Amino acid sequence: MEWTSAQAQTLMMTLNTLGFSVGMVLLAGVAYGVRNWVLLQLVFSVPFFLMFVYSWWLAESARWLITVGRLEQGLRELQMVAAVNGKKAVRDALTMEVLLSATQKELRVRQTPASLSTLLCTRILGLRTFVTSLCWFAFGFIFFGLTLDLQALHSDTFLLQALLGLLDIPARIATMMLLNRLGRRPIQVASLLLSGLSILANMLVPHEMPFLRAVLALLGIWCVVSSFTCTTIYSGELFPTPLRMTAVGLGHMVNRGGAILGPLVRLLDVYHPSLPLLLYGAVPVLSGLAALLLPETQGLPLPDTLQDVQNQAVKKAMHHTREPSVLKSTQF
Repeated sequence: MEWTSAQAQTLMMTLNTLGFSVGMVLLAGVAYGVRNWVLLQLVFSVPFFLMFVYSWWLAESARWLITVGRLEQGLRELQMVAAVNGKKAVRDALTMEVLLSATQKELRVRQTPASLSTLLCTRILGLRTFVTSLCWFAFGFIFFGLTLDLQALHSDTFLLQALLGLLDIPARIATMMLLNRLGRRPIQVASLLLSGLSILANMLVPHEMPFLRAVLALLGIWCVVSSFTCTTIYSGELFPTPLRMTAVGLGHMVNRGGAILGPLVRLLDVYHPSLPLLLYGAVPVLSGLAALLLPETQGLPLPDTLQDVQNQAVKKAMHHTREPSVLKSTQF
């Protein structure tokens, strides 16, 4: 995201998340052929070692290097990327003087300490962290809670898994198009609410109608996948550069916590058969309502400092005042 222009961020992040969809389809195909779970685990673990090796050659974010004061390394990364993109003239023109001139604002502003306490204790960032963490949690909780128990739908598990991955692809593409037209917050709220309502509706469908139950379950997962695509993009735009990966990393950790708890909720059906679905439906509904507290970020540049985040909040307040002309005189 930090190497991509504002106009292409949604497209790039959506293409990035499509790997998740392709992986789910591959999971169904490989699991169908490899029935021994130990061998299956080995087959899916080996590629991670290859990814670990090539990840060392990924370019570090120049935006992040500059905001934390590592100018020389940031300059080298910019020159390397310019060379990779075939921009030899741009690479030759990139000097420390040019870099200092282009980043005067970032260097003047007191940089945000890249610590978890800053992320949690700062009023604006704390609220954003709490709400986005709820959205991350909702995805892990619902997605893994439902997909790890596909056999409960009384249909072919391998077919449902492959269908889930295939449905993921148009879901993510549709989400990308809607994000560009409607913005981040409406899609985040709507996708979570619709996923929760679809799951709650499944409580009213008798077990003698497995096809309808499967459709509602897949619709709920389809919507929560859309929310995941939105959350992936939205979270990166809500936090300043020094804290962006800390915030996203915290979100992923909360997401894994939801993935752990999601399948365990199935054990509650010993108390009441509808209790698991009630929880699966209530969590995204509550998360969607909480997402109403987040600001819209469509079309805004990525914030590099905490001051940028505060300025965005001030501009939003100015936009809603009745005398914008008076306030505009102080924008410098």
